[in-house]
Amino acid sequence: MRESIKREYWWVSAGEVENESESPFIAMKYNSAFRDYSKLRKQVWNWYRTHAGREDLSPVSKLLLWSCCERYRWQSWSSHDAISYYCKMIGVHRTSASRGMSELLEKEVLWCVLEGERKRLRKSQAGGKKHFLLVGLGAHLREQVGRDS
Repeated sequence: MRESIKREYWWVSAGEVENESESPFIAMKYNSAFRDYSKLRKQVWNWYRTHAGREDLSPVSKLLLWSCCERYRWQSWSSHDAISYYCKMIGVHRTSASRGMSELLEKEVLWCVLEGERKRLRKSQAGGKKHFLLVGLGAHLREQVGRDS
């Protein structure tokens, strides 16, 4: 399983990740530390709460962030649903959601990347399997592993 993570999901790094608080990359060591999905989910929600109170984010952006956290997947270490699905989840029009997602990408709360290509998208675009990565999640995971040790 780890080989498939390395090959398909290039944002999962085999080595140490520098500056985890500003990086969307996840160290492979967390793959075994968070085998229990409920522990990972708790850290994803802790990460969300650090951003939910930000005054520089619009309400639609916060709802989109909530939906990305709700749909976060351990298998890919990302949220990879279409923006149209997030629109249905939170009940907003697709243009509002597009603006909100652009805001999250501009402020580097999320990164949008393509699966299989080492490419970061500055805005969401049609085509390719997109994944939304939570910037700084690795720092929350590191703190939790440090507490558990």
